[in-house]
Amino acid sequence: MDLKDLENHNIDYLMTKKQIIILDFYTTWCPTCKMLAMTIEEFEEKHPEVFVLEINVDQNKELADLYKIKMAPTLLFIYQGTIFDKYNGFIEVNGLEEIIAKVKEQAIN
Repeated sequence: MDLKDLENHNIDYLMTKKQIIILDFYTTWCPTCKMLAMTIEEFEEKHPEVFVLEINVDQNKELADLYKIKMAPTLLFIYQGTIFDKYNGFIEVNGLEEIIAKVKEQAIN
């Protein structure tokens, strides 16, 4: 889901949900971001319980500044408003699964 699709919702409310959220900060001109987009798509198919929000850094500079995003792609792994992990660059699906398992262990258990 892209940030523009959340216009009728409040991102603060999203952060309070009892669901793991991945914020995917990307740019349209970044080759690594495009590769990661395919990985994220595959991950979402396997893990519908994880909510992925794609945020175009060029169009959402205030949000990127709020989360101190210095490069794209950057992934933030959040549960109930708390950032449990941050990853810069490309990652495979199994790497995402490992991070999600850590977040579940730390946050939910």
